[in-house]
Amino acid sequence: MPTIDMSQVEDLAKTFAAVPLRSQALVAAAVKHGAQNIKQSVSEDLQSSRNHAIRRICVHYDMQERGPVVEADIGPEQGGASSLANIAFFGTSRGGGSHKFYEHGKDELEPTARYVREAASKL
Repeated sequence: MPTIDMSQVEDLAKTFAAVPLRSQALVAAAVKHGAQNIKQSVSEDLQSSRNHAIRRICVHYDMQERGPVVEADIGPEQGGASSLANIAFFGTSRGGGSHKFYEHGKDELEPTARYVREAASKL
């Protein structure tokens, strides 16, 4: 009766099983990189303001992963000078709204989508 060494087969099976996990990590890294770029662009835009209070608005992002879904929620922090974000981005009847918010996300959409596609193609 021949004996078969299953260790190599088991190692190969572990390698194949790890591919989706590595790809998921690459997808999460691509989304995080895109979120960081958007946060940085919005922050730089706010820093260009002539209004000192607008320059103090803090922008952050939160990452959420639920199974294969990876999301980044980007926005101003709560309270303090960040309460002026609505005026900075959207304005009031008396003015404001001269800073971009969604436009920075739009600029980063295609590069981030490309990186996510590349990572997901390995699934």
